[in-house]
Amino acid sequence: MRKIRSLCLRAGVILSVAAGPFVLPAAAEAAPVNGTYNGSCGSGYGVVDSLDISGYGRAFLTWNKSNGHNCVVTQRYGANDGPVELYFMTAWIQRTADGFEEEDKGLYRHYAGPVYADGRATCIDWGGYVDDAPTGSYQFESHCG
Repeated sequence: MRKIRSLCLRAGVILSVAAGPFVLPAAAEAAPVNGTYNGSCGSGYGVVDSLDISGYGRAFLTWNKSNGHNCVVTQRYGANDGPVELYFMTAWIQRTADGFEEEDKGLYRHYAGPVYADGRATCIDWGGYVDDAPTGSYQFESHCG
């Protein structure tokens, strides 16, 4: 019996060494609290505006005064409720002056974005969409800097 246990232990060590280092799964994206910005644009960004998306979510426009950039994140309401499913979402930002545009769209659990644009000396077009909203919410030529 001792011989079998010793063989099993050695086999386990050999398998774990052969398999390489143990890797923990990546951290899950943080679920936002309904109607509260989740901070995903990074440090230095503060909310300057937000849009309700037909009761299904909220798009947040943030600003970083140290680098002059705006950032948009779209968050789904109910992200902390029930089973975690994937929803089609969009976060979109565009500089009015030259048409530079950045968009993040796809299937997400909690939020789309962040997307960034330099907001100095221009107005910003921005908004977002969350499944199953009948329409997205967008604002054009706003927050001119």
